[in-house]
Amino acid sequence: MDKGCLEIKDLSFSYPSWSGFEAKEIFSGLTLEVSPGEIGVVFGRPESGKSTLALIIAALIPLHTGGEISGRVMLDDKNTLKTEPADFIENCGIVFQDPEKQTVTTECFTEAAFALESLGIKEQEIINRVESAFDKLGVRHLLNSPVAETSGGEKKKLALAGLISVKPDLWILDETIEELDNPSRIALLKLLRESGKTILIFSSKYFKAFSDADAFFLLKDGEISDRESYPFKQEFRKKLITEGVIPDFNDYKRDENTVHDSERGLLLKAENLRYSYEGGSFELSVDSFRLAEQETVSIVGRNGCGKSTLARMLCGLAEPRTGRIFAADGAAGISIDEPVDSVLLNSFCAYMFQNPDYQIFLPTVFDELSWGLKEAGYSSKVIKARVEAAIADFRLPNASTPPAMMSFSARKRLQAAVYYLLKRPVFILDEADTGLSFPDFIDLTVKLKQNCRGLIIITHNLELASVASDRVLGMSGGRLYEDILDYSPEKLNEWLTDSAERDEEGL
Repeated sequence: MDKGCLEIKDLSFSYPSWSGFEAKEIFSGLTLEVSPGEIGVVFGRPESGKSTLALIIAALIPLHTGGEISGRVMLDDKNTLKTEPADFIENCGIVFQDPEKQTVTTECFTEAAFALESLGIKEQEIINRVESAFDKLGVRHLLNSPVAETSGGEKKKLALAGLISVKPDLWILDETIEELDNPSRIALLKLLRESGKTILIFSSKYFKAFSDADAFFLLKDGEISDRESYPFKQEFRKKLITEGVIPDFNDYKRDENTVHDSERGLLLKAENLRYSYEGGSFELSVDSFRLAEQETVSIVGRNGCGKSTLARMLCGLAEPRTGRIFAADGAAGISIDEPVDSVLLNSFCAYMFQNPDYQIFLPTVFDELSWGLKEAGYSSKVIKARVEAAIADFRLPNASTPPAMMSFSARKRLQAAVYYLLKRPVFILDEADTGLSFPDFIDLTVKLKQNCRGLIIITHNLELASVASDRVLGMSGGRLYEDILDYSPEKLNEWLTDSAERDEEGL
């Protein structure tokens, strides 16, 4: 068998049953083949089993989860179902959907070098490989940075740097693409092609950068479709639309008659914000930001440009070095003309982190949804009714389910439901669309708008920003730019490409 040749035959798998949870079959007779040097893309709606399949191929399931498995998974003449992951490093590498779950050190260089050290590679060779990988990804400036100070997209690039350094025969990318900005996606696919390695990408969304891939598959109901090529046949494209992989933008037309923010009262504004991380070279500089009543504003920009840092300042989780933030809440006697402190901002703005696990910490779905309501003094009867309604509205599992057993997308919906129940004036969604299908995210924003007065969306999905926003702002190199007046996806991509050239950040 040639190196990088992947053959899956008649794979069936179910996770183990737990008290109160009956195991369900995830795959039934699944068959998949990817030839050496090919780039394959497996599409599937959230919770279709993509991550489970990726981890089975990488020899991590059922070793670390248990469960019933049958069939054959062969890579480089090795049966992954009978292979220890430590013996598989040079055969297969994986980037998890949540890269923090595979982060083992605190510094970017040592993180990318970890697998090479495990293989006993000489020190100078490790240095050469890691520096080369960071250069290829355009993140040399992160070499000596703490992992904790990197953005979500930069953490994905850090995990990719580890793969590039090791150069395994098969690279598995689990929902790796959507947290990257569009220029980075295009450059990454070019890099993958030039590597000559076998690449298997799992994604709940179609991106134009995928068009150069060799084979496309759809994972649905535990089975894989026959391989397709690009451009897609009409029947396959219809299936992708039905599964939410390709959005039908005709269903999400922007209201061209929306009242301009100058005709509405201001809800939130900021002036002359400055922020920098201790010991770091990055500095955020925002001269002005405004959000009007009942307005949806999207912020787009490259990975690591400061979008999340701005969001944390607006909700009071990070103190600006200089500058002021104002909020308007007539019921609380707060005027837009008076600056507010971080304590008030905490209760005024609800911030959905990129990683839902930063905000989910209680044993069950009921505990998570009810905690804020209990703190607000609601009766047990009211809490029970509201929690049950939220579980239905956000398609969550039953109230006794531990969040740790839920999928990434389900934890995202739980995260949103918690703040939906708290009814904060402003919701800030920091790449909350990752892990969700386009229709699911639009549905989530519609629900949240019912319980807030303003919405801020941070996203790398330019189509989403175009159809979901009243205004779109661009961010580059720590600076927030004026409104992008023409925010069609094409114009937004042009703006991002120009900002990439201006910042000279490469990927």
